[in-house]
Amino acid sequence: MVQSNRKAPLARPYGRAETASAGVRPSVQSLIGVVDQSDPAFMFIAAELQRIRREGGEFDSETIAEAIKEGRGKHARHLQNEADRQPSRFPESIVYYAQRGSLVKIGYTSQPHKRFGNLIPDAVLAWEPGGRPEEAARHEEFKALRISRGAEYFHRDEILDAHIEAVRSAHGSPDPSWPTLANLAQKPGRLRLPDVPMTPHLVTLEAGTRALGIRLGTAHVWVHRGKLHHLLKDSSGTKLYLLADLKSLTEKRRNVA
Repeated sequence: MVQSNRKAPLARPYGRAETASAGVRPSVQSLIGVVDQSDPAFMFIAAELQRIRREGGEFDSETIAEAIKEGRGKHARHLQNEADRQPSRFPESIVYYAQRGSLVKIGYTSQPHKRFGNLIPDAVLAWEPGGRPEEAARHEEFKALRISRGAEYFHRDEILDAHIEAVRSAHGSPDPSWPTLANLAQKPGRLRLPDVPMTPHLVTLEAGTRALGIRLGTAHVWVHRGKLHHLLKDSSGTKLYLLADLKSLTEKRRNVA
């Protein structure tokens, strides 16, 4: 009896389709018994197994598991690359509604990831297509809610909340990857409130008065009289104020003088 030199087919630890797909290349056909054909990453996993075979590696549970892991990783990156090539649903410039505490900032940006990375709002509530003219129109529309002249922060009421909801319904939810306090808090080690000024808009009294060329004591008087309120505190507990508020009070003081 003549013994065949043909190797026994590889045992497949992940379950096997009953029949091979017709028209599959021979190099892939021989791997069908090892990889589950229903896996969306099948072709990428098969390519990894072919590489192992070319390099003289042995097929065992460890190398097969590694090939599956690598193949699925490459498949995921392929899908992401394909998605990146698709036209974005976000226009080149947007007007955004960002929550910080009880206030809403209405601004515009052409680089939302960078902008929100600097701003770190509590949440991005909505967005709509637009640039500086559209931003100015919204500022005018809700000027009665503006916390101070020149500021981009607005108090919330039923009309503004209804507008935000309408914008969100019309243009869809904000991108969940945009940096916010909420999603950064879910990534340990990624959330750190920077030293003052935390953003171009928030400062300590010391930093703000120094930047505007006024006395620190004057700002303390405004705080004591209720004319100036801190917006939030940084990670060390230092009170942060809107630079626009300080600037507005400074301008009023100089006009009176």
